[in-house]
Amino acid sequence: MENNNPTWLKFLLTKIFYKNIFYSIGFVVILIVSVLIFLRFYTRHDKLIELPDLQGLNIYEADSVLQSYSLNYVVIDSVFNIEIPPLSVIDQNPKAGSSVKENRRIYLTIVSKKKKEVQLPNLVDLTLRRAISKLKSIGLSVGNLSFVPDMAKNVVLTQSVNGKEVDSGTFLTVGSTVDLVIGNGLSDVMVNLPNLNGLTKEDAEILLQMNSINLGLVLYDDNVKDSSLAVVYRQRPTASENKMINLGRNVDIYLKSPNSNEEE
Repeated sequence: MENNNPTWLKFLLTKIFYKNIFYSIGFVVILIVSVLIFLRFYTRHDKLIELPDLQGLNIYEADSVLQSYSLNYVVIDSVFNIEIPPLSVIDQNPKAGSSVKENRRIYLTIVSKKKKEVQLPNLVDLTLRRAISKLKSIGLSVGNLSFVPDMAKNVVLTQSVNGKEVDSGTFLTVGSTVDLVIGNGLSDVMVNLPNLNGLTKEDAEILLQMNSINLGLVLYDDNVKDSSLAVVYRQRPTASENKMINLGRNVDIYLKSPNSNEEE
């Protein structure tokens, strides 16, 4: 039988064999380089974007900003907030400053456009203290307090909104004010006048209401930048000169920045 081994050995030494080897190696190298280039382009390792801060922007403004960065967004939730304009962005994921790639989807939480409503509870026959607590617990505020002669002292007689009596169960927008008519007994009643110095407007108003006194003028100094942080430094009438005050009388307050050294 004829031996073919010498023929294969001769082929391995030919130029055609080495040419085929060269072409094969070249093809593999080109394939690997092409794959690496494609992966780098596809994953955009060198095109990261620093995500801008979208909080406080209207959703339409946020949309324009994200488009300019070639980013997309999805609104995943909406919440009610009386202090922030509707459709404003209040949260984003990923957070501002994060590095993301083009066409990344950004998840946004915005303020609901529809205002939240609550049912007005029945405040009639409740004490003033309980009525105030009940209103505040559901996001409603106490408006004007009117006192009339009645045996039910410091008890709610009627409840009204915008000058009209409102029945319990009526839906009101969160933040609405409810005016109350309170009985003050059958005689001229005097109550203790609290010292409001150092209190914020909200705390001063609550303390006055708890003592069946109305808040009058509210005056802020020019140095006040955030009214929610301002504190009372003067009241009229003053607690030092008037230990007692007529039920339902107005008390004016003056507020300043808590960091102010201005003399009272």
